[in-house]
Formats: sequence, C-alpha cells, structure tokens
Amino acid sequence: MKKILLLCLAVLLCVNIAFAEDGTISVTGTATITVEADRASLTLGVRTNAKDAAEAAQMNADKVKKVIDALAEAGIPEEKIKTAYYYVSPVYDYSSFSEEAAIKGYQVSNTLTVSVDEIERVGSIIDVALDHGANSCDGVTFQSAQSRGAYDQALMAAIEEGRRKAELMAKAMGGTLGDLISCNESSGNYTGARFARSAAITEDTAVGASTQIISEGLDFSATVQMTYSLREAEENE
Repeated sequence: MKKILLLCLAVLLCVNIAFAEDGTISVTGTATITVEADRASLTLGVRTNAKDAAEAAQMNADKVKKVIDALAEAGIPEEKIKTAYYYVSPVYDYSSFSEEAAIKGYQVSNTLTVSVDEIERVGSIIDVALDHGANSCDGVTFQSAQSRGAYDQALMAAIEEGRRKAELMAKAMGGTLGDLISCNESSGNYTGARFARSAAITEDTAVGASTQIISEGLDFSATVQMTYSLREAEENE
C-alpha cells in the first residue's frame, strides 16, 4: 500500500514539475453554426450508347440540346448551365474467352452542372431534365449566401470556447489564466445536405410523384488550437 502511495505521489510531483517548467495550457476550441441553404447546384447527365462513336455522339448532342432547351423554358438561364465533363469511351464485350475483349460499341456521356437559385424548385428542375432526355443525376450540392458570415461566427465561437476551457483548466490547477501565446485555425468544413429521390424516378409507377429534395441546413464548423501561459494564483493577489 505504501509503495502505491509513494508511486502516486511521485507521479503527481512529476506532473507538477513538468507543469512548472512549461507553464502553459493548450486547448482545442470547436463550434458549429447552422444556416439554411438558399441555392443548389445539380449534376445532371446524358449517356448514350451506339455501335459507332460518331452515332453515339450525335444521339447525345440531340438529347442534351433538348434538356438545355427544356431547362431554359423552365426559367434556368443559359449562364446557369455549364459542362462539367464530356467523354467518349468504348464498350467492351467480355462474354468471350479470348485474350482481348472485343469492342461492341461506344458510350458518350455529357454531364451538366445546373445552378438553381430558388431552393424550392430543385426537385421540379430535376424532373424537367429527366423528362427531356437526362438519364443520370449524380448529386445535389446545397449552398448559402450566408456561408462566409456563418463560418466567421463559428470561428469566433470556437475561440470563445477555447478560452472558456482554458480558464476552467487554470482554475482546476490552482492558478489563473495568463496571456494568449498562440492561436491556430484548423481547416473549416460544412455539411448537412440530403438528396431524396422519389418513387417516380426509381420505380416504374403509373402515377408519378415529383422528386423530393430536402436540405437539413448547412453546418459550418471551426476549430482552433490555443495556448495560454499559466500564472500562479498569488501573482494576482
């Protein structure tokens, strides 16, 4: 029992000595601010297949034009529609047991990025594109005009949280918080978008419902690493 007590006392002494030599407190402050999304970016695509590459490309061009025209009629201006990527690739036949697979045709894919400024219209815009030739939707990215302000608020809150924790630690150690020595910002991030596709798209139903798109809000998080000096309590008495 005495050995255990002596060991614990030795550990405490080591901690106190290390603390006295360093004389600092390091903390991590984290905070999150949530804002509502007010616009979105859609990734819509048209994929076509044919035995000849030129034929597949022409089929694709015709369908993409119909999609763009339909989006324009739905109120999406031309400057809000951009080409994300375009590729032509061979389609191979792997059914044979030969060493080299034979080319059985070509696939052309044209993917568009569509910006929608009215968040409530996202689902209907997807429906318009799918009804007029688009056959893929690779995702919906939600955005907010309040992004910069939200992150700034999160950063300030993270610093306040870091100081609060440092003050608690200093008090628990029998001292008081000293000067701020360093404050480093970690990379920020935001999350919180959800994409829900309706049965009208995923199933062959007689009566189709419109695509439902739901945003749960955007979470902007900030993290800071802070180091303070520690003062002995009697210094301020």
